[in-house]
Amino acid sequence: MNRKDFLKTGMAAGLGSVIHPFLMQKSPSPVSGRARNIIFFSYDGFTWEDFTSAQHFFYRNYGKMLHLERLFKKGLAGSMMSHSLTSMVTDSSAATTAWSTGRKIVNGSLSIYPGGQELTTILELAKARGKSTGVITTTTVTHATPAGWIAKHMNRRDEENIAQQYAAFQADVMIGGGMEAFDAALRSDRKDLYKTFLDKGYEVLTDHHKLAEVSSNKLLATFGEGHIAYEIDRKFRRSDTPSLKEMTLKGIEILNGSDNGFVVHIEAGRIDHANHRNDAGAALWEILAADETLGILMDFVDNNPETLLIMASDHATGGGTVYGVGERYRASSEIHDLLNKRTASFPWIMSQIGNSPSEGVIIDVIQDAAGVRVSRSQASILREAIAGEMVMPDPAAYPRQPVATLAYILKGGTNDDPTHLNINYTTTQHTAGAVPVAVYGNGVVVKPFGLVDNTDLYYWLTDALGISHENPVMTAEAALEYF
Repeated sequence: MNRKDFLKTGMAAGLGSVIHPFLMQKSPSPVSGRARNIIFFSYDGFTWEDFTSAQHFFYRNYGKMLHLERLFKKGLAGSMMSHSLTSMVTDSSAATTAWSTGRKIVNGSLSIYPGGQELTTILELAKARGKSTGVITTTTVTHATPAGWIAKHMNRRDEENIAQQYAAFQADVMIGGGMEAFDAALRSDRKDLYKTFLDKGYEVLTDHHKLAEVSSNKLLATFGEGHIAYEIDRKFRRSDTPSLKEMTLKGIEILNGSDNGFVVHIEAGRIDHANHRNDAGAALWEILAADETLGILMDFVDNNPETLLIMASDHATGGGTVYGVGERYRASSEIHDLLNKRTASFPWIMSQIGNSPSEGVIIDVIQDAAGVRVSRSQASILREAIAGEMVMPDPAAYPRQPVATLAYILKGGTNDDPTHLNINYTTTQHTAGAVPVAVYGNGVVVKPFGLVDNTDLYYWLTDALGISHENPVMTAEAALEYF
């Protein structure tokens, strides 16, 4: 039996009872009443364990409650299942499509079924009713999570084509990284999409220092060729990059000028990237940057009636957990405070270590950026990984090298030697666990909810907008016929 036949047989035997009910049924919406404005704020790759880690760190070191904790207490919160059409583990493109269309699709694609049947997204529906629309992200602006609200494509990685679809759709605000998908000098076909947007009346910006000066009601802003730099590097290593808060403030300012209100998807996208790298320090500061942004969004809701805010994670990443250290775990909080010593992301650390480092260089760079002195034998392990001479015990679970090995040598807060951070990761991949979701409204009634499916959130959006639209359904068995 080949792999395709095996998967199809498995679907017939088991997935009918696991996935099909969520395709055909939806939970009652907790939202009633109409919303003029909707803000959908996604924390990509964020888990309940990430929340707990950041919550305790922020309170112990700053004496304050996270805005996210305030949202969970003040708004209504629950958990969300994240599986995709044909897999219990989703990727971001399938997860965001579930939000934007109410339908599960195959991993790797955007708002489209195998075979080419396109789905209508919530931004399309909102725009058709005269609302302004936007996407704001710390990833490239054409990356999977924002793209699933606009583009239709079988390959989420074709960001050049996705950028062309953005030009056709014409959302009012698009802010993030990713010059490479728009700049003629960087695109493979040498098309100048910046000129396309300029011709359509957009202000086009690539210098974030001028973001506050923008006065246009249409903006395409792309800062850097790739993703926005990690917040930890912006904060401690002077990376010249905008914060999520800065991008969001400008985006909301523009959108709020709309006569008919707006729908915007904002993404704290690099939480996921940090967790993929098992980089607890980078993940923490991405979460804190998202939390700062969440604070201004909650204030906006409080001051603008008929506004709905939804916060959700698309999936879990990395399987990171904080574990107990010391006699009766009494050292756990103090060892967790070692996050205070992290002053650079793993990519920054690896850039300083270089491709052919000595063990001494590895020790010194890690000491400077992570506040931990690794042993010469640990440094040797990383040196071998950089040279491609070492494979982690489970390469399927830890394919990202050598950063996975860097994480490996930095872990290890133990009862006997509590000198390393007590956060451990189980993988550098996505995981299947339920993730957080919360709703907060002003003038929009929100009722309690518990465990929901990711497709349910689409109906929360359509209910709040007074829209009734059902996208076509494809079964898992039908989707697998194309593979």
